[in-house]
Amino acid sequence: MTRLWPDGSAIQVAAGADDVPLRFTWQGRTHEIDAITRAWRVRTDWWRGGAWRAYYRLTTTSGLLVVIYHDLNGGEWFLQRLFD
Repeated sequence: MTRLWPDGSAIQVAAGADDVPLRFTWQGRTHEIDAITRAWRVRTDWWRGGAWRAYYRLTTTSGLLVVIYHDLNGGEWFLQRLFD
């Protein structure tokens, strides 16, 4: 079972020089990233200014398996999916 936030739930992310996330804060708790298991980019409707995002499926040292994304148009980060 998973929980999905179609529009994302805002998070704060500390990223490395290559913009890869190192840790994120969600609902007042900071989660260190243990491993990124998949990374991909999505660009839709680019001719109309659509979404341009970098997605990361990752595990944390606290035991979470999540999908987060970086909105490359606006710079914000969001948690989109939490796997149970």
